[in-house]
Amino acid sequence: MKRCIVPAVIFLLVAAACQQPAERSATSAAEDSSLIDVDTVPSVVVDSVTTVKADTITYDESMLVGKWLQPVPGVEKEMQGFQLKKNGGITSINTYSLVYSKWKLMHDTLLLWSRTEGAKQKDSSLTIDTILIRALTDSSLILFPIKAAEGYTEEYRKVKKK
Repeated sequence: MKRCIVPAVIFLLVAAACQQPAERSATSAAEDSSLIDVDTVPSVVVDSVTTVKADTITYDESMLVGKWLQPVPGVEKEMQGFQLKKNGGITSINTYSLVYSKWKLMHDTLLLWSRTEGAKQKDSSLTIDTILIRALTDSSLILFPIKAAEGYTEEYRKVKKK
C-alpha cells in the first residue's frame, strides 16, 4: 500500500508542476483594489526635495585688513587677536605662543595658517584653521570656527587707525 501512495504523490506533484498557468481574465484585473480609482488625468510630479542654493556670500578682502581684537577670557581688561595685512600677512596680538604665518579669504571662509610655540611643546606643526565669517562690518567681525560646537561664535572689534 505504501509502495502505491509514494509514486502517486510524486506523479501528482510532477503533473501539477507541468501545468500551464491559467490566463488572467479581464475581469480579474478589475478586481485589483489598486486599479479601481486610478486618475486618468496626466499630472506633473514635482520633486519633494527642497533644493538649497549653495552659499554665495563673498566678502571683500580689503574689509578684513586691520587689527581685530577681543577680550581675553577671564581677563576682560586685556585684549587679544590678530592683525590681517595685505597680501596674506598676519600677526598675532597678545597670543605669544600662537604664531601665524599667513591668511586667505575664500568667499565666506577665512583660512589662518599658524603653529604653536612653547618650551614644552611636543609638536609645533603647521595648523590651518578654517573659520566661517558669520558677519562683517567696518567695526565688527563675527567668526564661527568649523571645529567649534554648534552656536559658538567669536566676536572681534576692529581697531580704528589713529
